[in-house]
Amino acid sequence: MTSGYEKIYSTILPKLAECNLAENAPRLGAEATEGGFHISFLRRKYLITNEGVTATDGRPVDVNNRSVIIYYITSNGAGELSYDFALLERLTGMIAGRNDLASGVMHSPLVREFGGDYEKFKTSITKLGGVEEPPSGPGKHVWRLLALPKILSQIVYYEADDEFPADIQIMFDKTSPRFLDFECLAFLSGCMIRALIDEAGAA
Repeated sequence: MTSGYEKIYSTILPKLAECNLAENAPRLGAEATEGGFHISFLRRKYLITNEGVTATDGRPVDVNNRSVIIYYITSNGAGELSYDFALLERLTGMIAGRNDLASGVMHSPLVREFGGDYEKFKTSITKLGGVEEPPSGPGKHVWRLLALPKILSQIVYYEADDEFPADIQIMFDKTSPRFLDFECLAFLSGCMIRALIDEAGAA
């Protein structure tokens, strides 16, 4: 039975078929190669053609990863990173008060997997190419992760203390909505979370 996510992918394939990859790909950080363009997504390399998206390592690819890449490579976005970050909900102007609820639902799988084990989190994010920032406070660890060439995220790990439980938050560079809309950035967050947890399971 075809899932809803697979239907989304099949629906946007015509958008890729009509895309001028020779024009879009270089602007979005993809590199020309024989038969199409290569792009790095969460440290895996993918081949993009007008027919679809495949991983060059031959391993299976989650359909949401393929959809995110198509949305990204067909984007009209342009410009450089701002290195100024915000939670996804704040980038979209959601009503105050709903932000914490939406963010908690999105990030809860990370907290369940890594909330009591920072070293486990550190190992996983390092495997995905994450770079740790200088310490900014006790029990607070800030990482940057370049998911796609123009999509930079900041992941903040807060260790538990006497007052608060452990927490993990994903933020995006404020230029990200130029390249991916809210729904697709939410898909991307899910892809990042799944990749981090998968890396932990592979350790």
